[in-house]
Amino acid sequence: MNELDSMKELVRADGFLYTKDVVNAGIRKETLKRFLNDGSLVREARGIYSFPDRLNDEFVLLQARCRKGIFSYGTALYFHGMSDRFPNMISMTVPKNYNVYYLQEELFHVRFQRIKPEWWNIGIMEMISPQGGLIRLYDRERCICDMIRDRKNTDPQVFSQAVKGYFSSKEYDMIRLMEYAGHFHLEEKIQEYMEILL
Repeated sequence: MNELDSMKELVRADGFLYTKDVVNAGIRKETLKRFLNDGSLVREARGIYSFPDRLNDEFVLLQARCRKGIFSYGTALYFHGMSDRFPNMISMTVPKNYNVYYLQEELFHVRFQRIKPEWWNIGIMEMISPQGGLIRLYDRERCICDMIRDRKNTDPQVFSQAVKGYFSSKEYDMIRLMEYAGHFHLEEKIQEYMEILL
């Protein structure tokens, strides 16, 4: 097996090749550079590579670059079918203590929402993205809590479509919604929407 084939064996489930996996396999970094120069490899980001004959998922790549970034707000609503508008800016939520400053300089199309670390992992789930890769995003109930919690900064049309659509669907989980509402101190607000919309 040649070095390029050996590298293809190291591709992770997300479809990308990582420098640290190459080095751990005993392949020199200079080999990466050689394959980059001859077009056998594509550099996606610092330490992350792909092969030109493979289609890669941009949403998976974003999460590879920002390990604690969870798709949220309008982006998650779109993935859940709760909004028919793909947002101009992709929203990712990270813990407040997670450093994304270096990414903000490069990723102009991503808005990072910073949140208390203890709230960050509430409602994380996995889903297949529109491009076919496995991504992490907040579930429907967490999206509703985020919409209500941050209503002032949310597009009124997106807010209305998401909240009305959630409560009129047969897929809502009231127990989970109220559990999340307790974490975010939104019980009264959620009750108000339930009284109006149910």
